Order: sequence, then C-alpha cells, then structure tokens
Amino acid sequence: MSPRASRTTATTTSPRTGTGTNRSRAEPMSPRLHGWSRGDLSRLILAGAHSSPVGQASAWFRSPELRDHSQESKVRNPKSMLSQTVRSLTPAFASLFGLSFVLNLFVFVSPIYTMQIYDRVLTSRNGTTLVMLSLIVLVLFAAYAALEHFRSRALVQLGLCVDRALSEPAFEAAFRGALEAKGSQQVVPIRDVETLRATLSGSLVPALMDAPWVPIYLALCFVLHPAIGVVATVGAVAILGVALLNERMTKNSLVRASDLGHKASERLAASLRNAEVIKALGMGRAIRGEWQAQHERALEHHTLAANRGGTLLAVTKLLRLALQCAVLGVGAYLAIHQDIAAGVIFAASLIMGRALAPIEGAVGQWKSFVSARSAFRRLGAALKTPSDRRGMTLPHPAGSLRVEGLSVRAPNGQALLLHNVSFEVEPGEIAAVIGLTGSGKSSLARALVGVWQPAQGVVRLDGTDISHFSEEQRGRVLGYLPQDVELFAGSVRDNVTRFDPSATDEAAVAAASAGSAHDLIQSFPDGYSTQIGDDGATLSGGQRQRIGLARALYGQPALVVLDEPNANLDMDGDAALGRALSGLRAAGAIVVVITHRPQLLSQVDKIILMQKGQAVRVGLRDEILPVLLQPGAGARVQPPQRVQPRGGEPVSVARWGRR
Repeated sequence: MSPRASRTTATTTSPRTGTGTNRSRAEPMSPRLHGWSRGDLSRLILAGAHSSPVGQASAWFRSPELRDHSQESKVRNPKSMLSQTVRSLTPAFASLFGLSFVLNLFVFVSPIYTMQIYDRVLTSRNGTTLVMLSLIVLVLFAAYAALEHFRSRALVQLGLCVDRALSEPAFEAAFRGALEAKGSQQVVPIRDVETLRATLSGSLVPALMDAPWVPIYLALCFVLHPAIGVVATVGAVAILGVALLNERMTKNSLVRASDLGHKASERLAASLRNAEVIKALGMGRAIRGEWQAQHERALEHHTLAANRGGTLLAVTKLLRLALQCAVLGVGAYLAIHQDIAAGVIFAASLIMGRALAPIEGAVGQWKSFVSARSAFRRLGAALKTPSDRRGMTLPHPAGSLRVEGLSVRAPNGQALLLHNVSFEVEPGEIAAVIGLTGSGKSSLARALVGVWQPAQGVVRLDGTDISHFSEEQRGRVLGYLPQDVELFAGSVRDNVTRFDPSATDEAAVAAASAGSAHDLIQSFPDGYSTQIGDDGATLSGGQRQRIGLARALYGQPALVVLDEPNANLDMDGDAALGRALSGLRAAGAIVVVITHRPQLLSQVDKIILMQKGQAVRVGLRDEILPVLLQPGAGARVQPPQRVQPRGGEPVSVARWGRR
C-alpha cells in the first residue's frame, strides 16, 4: 500500500465480533478549528494536570470533538457556523482565564518581597536572607515570564483558530455579495475576520482577562488598611468612569469613520479600475475631488474620536499618577502614626498599580475594542444569508436543456428581470437569444449557469435542476463566457484551465483548440506560459474574449452559454468563433448564444426573441427569421448578408433594431 493510501485508511475493531473494519478518511469529515492541536501552546502545557486550568487547556487542545464543525453547517448555515465558533472557543477562553488566575497570583511576589525587605531584611541586616529571598523572587519571575509567554502564544493561536474557522464562510459571504453588487465593499467580511484575529492576538484580551482581579486587588488594599482601600477604590471608580465616558464619546465617531473609510476605499478602487477612461476623458480632477471629499469626512470623524480618546487617556494617566501619590501619602501618614509598617506603603502602591493596570489597558485599547465589536456585528449580519445548498455529484448530463417558467429578480431588488421564460434546447443544437437592449438576455444567461437564482421556475439539464449539481461538477458541466470577460493574473494556461491544479497540458490544448484559440496562443512570446497580468491587461479585447471562450470550453461542458461572444472580434475572430460553434454542435453540446449581431444567426438552430423580460417568440431559425423580417414585427430590415449555413444554402440575415 502506498504511503498516501496508508494515511487515508484506518482500521477499527468491532467490540462484538473482534473483526477489523476499514474506515476511509475520504468520508465526509467535520473540518476543525485548525491550529490548536498542532500549535506551540498545546506542546508547552501538555504536562499540566487535567484538573488544573493549564491541564484543562491542554485537554481542550487535544479534544477534536469540542472543536468540530460540520462541513454541512458551514455550507448551509453560516450564521450557525459563527455561533458554533464562539461556543467552541468557550473552553479555550475558560482555560486562558485559569491561566490568567495563575499569572495574577505571581503579582503578589513583588509586594511580598517589598514587605519582607522592609520588615525582615532591613531590621535584621541579614545578607543571607536577602540573597535567598532575591533568588526565590527571580525564579518566580522567570516562571511568570514563561506563563505570560505561553498566554501570548495561546492568544495568537486563538486568533488563527478564529481566522481558519471563519475565513471560509466569510469568503462565501463576500463572494455572494460580489454576485449581487460589484465593489470593494464586498471584501469587508474578510477584513472583519482579520480584525477579530488581530484583536484576539493583541494586548486588549489580556487586559480584559485580568479585569476580574481588580476587585480582589482592591479588597487586599482594604486588608492592608481601610484608608488605603478607600483611596484605591475611589481611584479605580474614577478611572472606570473615564473608560465608560470614552466609550460614550468615541463610539459613534469611530463607527462612522470606519463606514466612511470603507466607502472611500471602495470609491478609490472603482476609480483605479477605470483609470483609462478617467485619463482619456480628463475626469481625474473631478474623480479625485469626489474621493477626497469622502476621505476628508472619514478623517473628520476619525480625528474627532482620536482627540476625545486622547484627552480621556491623558485624564486617565493624570488620575493614575495622582492616585499613586495619594496612596503613598496616605500610607506614609499611617506609618507615621504606627498604624502600618513601612513595607506596607510600597506593597499597597504595587497592588493598587496592578489593580488599575487592566482598566488603563482597556482605555488605551478602546479603539481596538470598538473596531472588533463592529467587525463582529458586521460579520454576523454578513453570514445571515445562507449559502447555496450543497449539491451532489450526479451522472454527466447528456439530455436536453429545459427552462420551465423561469422568473428572476435583480439581486437586492424586487423587480422581475425575467418573467415566465420557457424553452427547450436539444443536445447538438445552438440557440440564439436576441432582443433589444435591456430585454433580459444577459439576465437569462446568468440564470442558465446558476449565477442568479430563480425566483420562480427551474432550469433543468438532462432533467436535473442545475442547483442539484455540486459546485465542482457544475464547473465541469457548464461553460460560460460573460459579456465582460474577466481574466486573472497568471499564465494563459492557468486561465484556460480555470486554475485547476490537476489540469494536464493536453486538456489545456484541447480547450484552446475547441475555441479555435490555439494558434492565437502560440503566437504569444511564451505561448501558454505567457503572463497576462491582472484582468488580462497585456491582451487586447478580442484576445481576452477568445481566451475566455477557450476557458468556457475547458473540460468539454454539456451546456455552453456565450454572452456576446463576438463583441470584440475581428474577421479572423468571427471565423474562429464559427469554427468553435461547429465543433460544439458536432460534439453534441448544448449552446446558447446571446448576440446582437446577425452573423451568428446563420449557424443557429433556434431563436429566442426576448422582450421586456419575456420570451415572446421561440422557434426554429427558419420559422422565426421570416417573422422578424416582416414590417411591424419589432425588427427593421437591413440589406442582407449572404452567408453560408451548414446546409450549403445561403440564408438572408436581417439586422434588428429599435424602430
């Protein structure tokens, strides 16, 4: 057995029969919140007892059951995925709180050491005692530093855990948003996941974990002396009040600044995508002015929040210094009157400083807290929309395409773009979808390939609803050339093979040959290895369209939908497209072509005439063309072109347009 096979098959023994059974790991498994079981923290605290907080953390890291999330919940219910992620992290946070408990115990080392110096060493003048106490303190401080390091590493792993658990549903949410509306705003869910990860890995979480110890430290101040406790409590309440005031005065400004900043970034990204138009039409000053106005509004709110936060942070530091002096002063007064020992003065100062440290840390990191809270809320809202239901792998379709009562709404809209569209196309047939601008042709193309979901009706391929195919199989079954051809940074081969890591050179050449683009690609300096840059920036519009056609034909799909495939083609490109269509017909593929040009009508078998989102006429080409040529039929006759159809007889083709 190969190493790969040995890794993917496990043997279990039945307790009743004693026989071994094979369990394949290729079966559906629940993806885990990766990183913990292999993280540094689990190895570092593995020796802890299970009864201790550290041991509980170790047990959690080794327990996959507490961290599993089913793939089905990831696909079908992202909102549940978010809540499950939060719930599954509860044991980790509980263990880290336990670790913080141990860390805070080490805080008493300094006050106790100070008291021993003043009350024992200075009075006895014993150097041996001083050396032994110092060595013990150094060992305890080293242990404290090691545990603090462990906690820091654990928080980093926790951030990675959250990122790995939420990055996939966040990507799905961003992808769905991009299908509904273009713009850089759609990457916000991914940025929100990064914000949560950065916050968990930062200094805010340790401050919040140490916050429950504040009352304990204040109680110890009362133990030292009630007056010291009163001073420390009054100071802590004052600093806490400043923190709450900081929240009240900066929350709205920070949220508003974040929203405006995202909008300004989206505007900038859109402007950069259209840099050629802006340059050619002299729109640079106007576009820059509009972006600058949005950017300035974001800066105003950010500056307002920063100024208020800075002022309150300065007030917090002032209170901290004043409180430090007050504790020392009160302690000195009590020591003068023999109410406390001299060592208690400094011990009280150290304990009070530790009590106020979490509050000060929270105030200093309040902006991060607000950003993380806003990111969590936005992420929860973005994941409310369920993902597409998960399909299954079905037999490769070989039957007809049937569209039954199809109605489609615009994304995030109520208006119907398509209404009750029905037609059928058999294998080996080419259907042309024609109509005036805005009649719903491109909307029909998006619905046929599953980009837009039907509001009513269904699209069936070989009797199967296309949504029932798994996403991977749908990519093999369908070929799609959109009206606006988008290529990706990479080589020509990568784009033709859809960045399939398992694609062979033969498959890439076959797709390019089917699209009559092989000779074109071979004319490039590096052939299939030519780097085309972002969005195919190094290619002309016609070259992008022909490579996009080859990409659509990769894998020999059963259904090919082409939206304006010859919009940017020259005569050679039109001839290549004609050869590609003939090849698809011979291969038995179903082809739906959206076109405004009459040249392609010589090669089609059926014509679907769209008008105001409805298929007003559906039939064979020889039946529909004469109707289109009649006066008053919604078409205007132009001098016909003589083209040679596949049957050998010339056919007159009329241009259509608005009367």
